[in-house]
Amino acid sequence: MPPSAAPMPSLAAVVSGPAAVLILGLLALMGVVLVALWRSRRREAREKERFALIARATSDGIYDADLVHNTLWRSEAFCRMFGLPADAAAHEVADWLAKIHPEDRERVRLGYARALDTGLTEWNIAYRFLRPDGSVGHARDRLLILRDAAGHPVRAIGGVTDVSDEQEALESHALLKRALDATSTGVAIVDARAEGWPTVYVNAALEALSGYSAAELLGRNLGFLQGNEREQPGIETLRHALREGRDAQVMLRNYRKDGTPYWIDLVVSPVRDAEGRLTHYVGSQIDVSERVATEQALAHRATHDELTTLPNRQLFRDRLAQALRESKRFGLNLVVLFVDLDNFKLVNDSLGHAAGDELLRTVARRLQGCLRQTDTVARFGGDEFVVLLLGEVETDVLRVVDRITEALRRPVELAGSMHYVTASIGYARCPVDGDEAGVLLQRADIAMYQAKARGRNCAVGYEPAFDQGATERLFLISQLREAVERQEFELHYQPQFRWDGRAQGMEALIRWRHPSRGLLAPGHFIDALEESGLMVEVGRWVLRDAARRHAELVAAGLADVRLSVNVSATQLHHHLLEDVEAVVRDFQLPPGALELELTESVLMVNAESTIEQMRRVARLGVGIAVDDFGTGYSSLSYLKRLPIQRLKIDRSFVRGLGSDPDDEAICASVILLASSLGLDTVAEGVETEAQRDWLAEHGCGELQGYLLGRPVPFDEVLAMIRAQRG
Repeated sequence: MPPSAAPMPSLAAVVSGPAAVLILGLLALMGVVLVALWRSRRREAREKERFALIARATSDGIYDADLVHNTLWRSEAFCRMFGLPADAAAHEVADWLAKIHPEDRERVRLGYARALDTGLTEWNIAYRFLRPDGSVGHARDRLLILRDAAGHPVRAIGGVTDVSDEQEALESHALLKRALDATSTGVAIVDARAEGWPTVYVNAALEALSGYSAAELLGRNLGFLQGNEREQPGIETLRHALREGRDAQVMLRNYRKDGTPYWIDLVVSPVRDAEGRLTHYVGSQIDVSERVATEQALAHRATHDELTTLPNRQLFRDRLAQALRESKRFGLNLVVLFVDLDNFKLVNDSLGHAAGDELLRTVARRLQGCLRQTDTVARFGGDEFVVLLLGEVETDVLRVVDRITEALRRPVELAGSMHYVTASIGYARCPVDGDEAGVLLQRADIAMYQAKARGRNCAVGYEPAFDQGATERLFLISQLREAVERQEFELHYQPQFRWDGRAQGMEALIRWRHPSRGLLAPGHFIDALEESGLMVEVGRWVLRDAARRHAELVAAGLADVRLSVNVSATQLHHHLLEDVEAVVRDFQLPPGALELELTESVLMVNAESTIEQMRRVARLGVGIAVDDFGTGYSSLSYLKRLPIQRLKIDRSFVRGLGSDPDDEAICASVILLASSLGLDTVAEGVETEAQRDWLAEHGCGELQGYLLGRPVPFDEVLAMIRAQRG
């Protein structure tokens, strides 16, 4: 067995004494230093790793520039944002500057250099940059600068945030604000979370509309604009909607800063946050004062006589119905009087219509002066007035009759001379003579005719024996039935001209060729036709007889002249659509060849059904016109939904053109209303050049009655138009 190897001598054996101790100490110290250095490098690596992870986790672009060793580190987000390589090692900002928008580049370069040179420790700047896809982004850059003891920059750490969405939002907000300030619609925003719902925004239009500045409106509840009128119907509707957090549209009357009232159409909508919580309300409003004034004027015209300003037939019937309910409930007596002026036609024929109108106005004032405020006097038409007395007994009726007779006995100055007027009065009492409106009116009317028969200028109460007149009415209806069988009806036509005299259309008007009484206008028999139930049959004949004339117009080279036919309420609700479809098909009528004329009151009967039916009629190419516009009541909200082409201004408004400011105001309003709705206008009863010129100046499309004041047979109208066109 070989001898064992000799053991290696220890350091202490080689070096002994103090030197050995010193060397061992140095080695131990070196080990400690090496361990500390290893730990420091390891901690630095972990910090760098942590910094890199944070940089990767954030959406901001991070960069770290070592200005001493000229190295640059960029996060992945930074490189993606600017489209730069992620492995740059040198401190090079040129590639970053190249990505900044050319218009901002020099400003950013100078700012960066100035920040390093002027001792700043923090620098902020906003600029535009070019994305990799070529689009332009908006950035906000914040730079932190570390300096040594001498103030020299040694390190720069920064973060870049893409604020494009924020910038777009700011620009959109600014654009929206400019748009809101430019619109004529008043806009306000209120805070629904704060007590009292203060206003937080108003636009310029609302300032102009209300007369208050933004400073005077902000922070306040806009309810103060209603003044003391806090119980308007629209306010309660608005309160309900706001409590329920839903949209609302109401009409309110506000007051400007100077105290003048104005009407607004207000639309309010809720605004909710991402969690659905109500935060604000946005309100938009437009000034509808002119529209309301027009509607009120038309509504007043619909319920009041234009000449005398008294209630008209429609309003009187409403008040009579209400009075009958009160009479039955409280056991009150009620009397209806018909007052018909004697020999009124003689005044009109001898002194003219102006004198006749003045007489009617005078009689209206005197009748009003004879009655209590609780009584009603109305004009039924022509020279016929009706009085309603509630709570009167027989002796009081005679006392009222005496007052009326005495008031009318006073002379009236007409056309420069004094004239005297008398009246025939008939009356019926409730419940003695009836307890229904129609019955009382009919029997008072019958009694009035008895007063006429007894020599006029007297008053007669209804008696059952007067019903003989009803027999005469039945006889008229019997004659009408025979007239239908014998084909005694015929159509006459009245042309409609443009202001320059060119014919545009012709209206068909029915006449009755009575065997003994001659040619009768509709006023003699239309009501009886309605009562008899013959109107549908006669109306169907009128429609077809007028439609067949289109072929003659085409043959005469007048295919552009339309034919207009009046339609009654009875026809409208008895197969009118089928009748129109039949004439369009049977006579091959092109679009625009035929037009139906309906009054406002007819259109408003079962309005929703009428709107749908008229739309179906319009789809057949048949036009629709509103006849006698302004004399009945119509809701403009329904009117705008109807497929109407024309509004016909009633002759009662046309008559005063050039002399009556009220008539001129009404006609101008109707023409303006029609124009705003895209409709044409036809003025009825145009008789003078002054009327024609006024209407032409104000934009009325067509005139009816000018050049040919009365309806004539078709052949005469056709010859006239052909001669006119050469």
